[in-house]
Amino acid sequence: MAIDLIKDRGIALERQKFTWRELVQPPYRKLDDDALTRVRMIWMNGIEAHMNRTLHAMARVTSSAALKLQLAKVRRTDQRSRP
Repeated sequence: MAIDLIKDRGIALERQKFTWRELVQPPYRKLDDDALTRVRMIWMNGIEAHMNRTLHAMARVTSSAALKLQLAKVRRTDQRSRP
């Protein structure tokens, strides 16, 4: 199933509900996975760290209050969705 970014708007931040059971997941065990999976995990962690640094830099540089609010909402949603 493909995602259509024009039509699919997602769930509003106010309507998103997160429980502890959804937020806390079993820890990652590197000995249970193969080498390719471990490399992909390291790679995705690097991409997420770069995204966080970019969003924070954009929030510091911009002077628009509306843009800062939108960036804060994106960062908050990303913070909630990580295991």
